[in-house]
Amino acid sequence: MRLKDFIGCFIFCACLVLPCFAVNAAGVTNYSSFISADYWVKNNPAGEQVILDAAGVAAYNKRIADKSPSVYDLKAYPQTLAGSTVKGYVSGYDVLNDPLFRLGKEVSQNYKNILIKETNTDKIPAQVNVRYGVTVRRSNLRVLPTNEGLFYYPTDNNFDALQETAVAVSEPLIILHQSANGFFYYVQSYNYRGWISRFDVAVCGRDAWLKYVEPQNFLVVTGQSFNVKVPGESVYCDEGTRLQLVTEGSSIYTVKMPIRAQNGTLQEVNSNVVKNAALHKGYLPYTANNVLRGAFKYYNAPYSWGGAHKGIDDASFIANVYRTMGIFLPRNADEQENTSGSAVKFTGMTSEQRLEAIKKLTPGSCLYMDGYAVMYVGTSSNVPYAIHALATHYTGGVRHTEMRVVVSDLELQRANGGRFLDEFNTAMTFK
Repeated sequence: MRLKDFIGCFIFCACLVLPCFAVNAAGVTNYSSFISADYWVKNNPAGEQVILDAAGVAAYNKRIADKSPSVYDLKAYPQTLAGSTVKGYVSGYDVLNDPLFRLGKEVSQNYKNILIKETNTDKIPAQVNVRYGVTVRRSNLRVLPTNEGLFYYPTDNNFDALQETAVAVSEPLIILHQSANGFFYYVQSYNYRGWISRFDVAVCGRDAWLKYVEPQNFLVVTGQSFNVKVPGESVYCDEGTRLQLVTEGSSIYTVKMPIRAQNGTLQEVNSNVVKNAALHKGYLPYTANNVLRGAFKYYNAPYSWGGAHKGIDDASFIANVYRTMGIFLPRNADEQENTSGSAVKFTGMTSEQRLEAIKKLTPGSCLYMDGYAVMYVGTSSNVPYAIHALATHYTGGVRHTEMRVVVSDLELQRANGGRFLDEFNTAMTFK
């Protein structure tokens, strides 16, 4: 979903010039039991049953890639593309048709033209031979080849119109193009395309790259985040990040980390990390309770559009949690809603029918409305609850700003006054 449409859904534009204060409003709970995975796991006795085994997860990922146009089996990605195809990808910057602001001032058409020139589309050949790379740190994927933020409103500094998503460290990328100044690559990840700083990518051959596409021995980050030291920096890892495992000792893992040589090519260094609860050998078993445990690692984490500034948004929250079990979902909420899985459609249901349908869901299933997603965690006293990365919600037309991962019932309101309960279009169980 485009950021402008997302903002329109919540009518930020009417409120950005007004002071906003975080409110513990009705619907959002800070009740100590409800904000811990322990409560919901305890009340989900069937939640330790494996939903899909390793073979089932692999088959399900194939169904996701087959149904979702934004998700790719990278190892099967073509090694050459028509230049017209790549040019079509790179030219997707309709965002520049809107007024945009930088440092509170509207940017000029000349500024926009400079950004367009940097896309370097005139240099795309008739046939593009793809190259391969690996991220050496968590990095932003952008609409255009710039790290400067542009915003739809002069007082906004949270919702960057050029921010697409964040890409974890050790992620395999397909390099399709380069900016005019050479500072950015246009890349394809397994579920998104965009511009990324070339200084965050190490270029390599296909054989070396395939080891990151399908690592054989690896750790998965199962905490909200984890840091690994490499020469010159401490690398931040999101939940769901895979780290290639070299050896295991009694209290230490040794992992292989990608770094970028001075000439831009891939080098690898070994780094020791202490064994702890934030790391797991291989993927976690796919169970409902493991989904819940992973989700609550994010409780109270900062919301950030597109995952900028080490934050999380509604759809990336869901995708990161499911990655710990080896399930690779589409990046955006509307694409997750329409991917392969067991779907319940709410069209035509009354509020009471919606409630009953939701209470029958497997905890860890996700609920989708236009432009937003939440994760159902269970029902208490006949009231269903969800965990989600929430920017804002409303009460009687009054906006409440959260900008964090919260637990709530489904009585929260959107800007149009509709309750979340009545706004959901689809419930999706990923299996």
